[in-house]
Amino acid sequence: MEMTPRTPEFDRLAFTVLAIEASAQKMNISPSEMRRRLDKVGLIKSLIQECYDTLHTESREAVANDVVEALKNWEGGAV
Repeated sequence: MEMTPRTPEFDRLAFTVLAIEASAQKMNISPSEMRRRLDKVGLIKSLIQECYDTLHTESREAVANDVVEALKNWEGGAV
């Protein structure tokens, strides 16, 4: 079985999924709820995807902490 070569786009997508899942687990909510909340305030694009070069060098736990902290700040600022 031949594997499709990894691309930078695939790596970014896989990292986005990892970040959403890890932060959802940290907040004890479902990944779909986390994605909805992140999307609502624009953090999927403005944090996870645009800061990929820096974030992907961090541990899973550090990424989850960064995402959760940003989400709490952005949701708090929107209220």
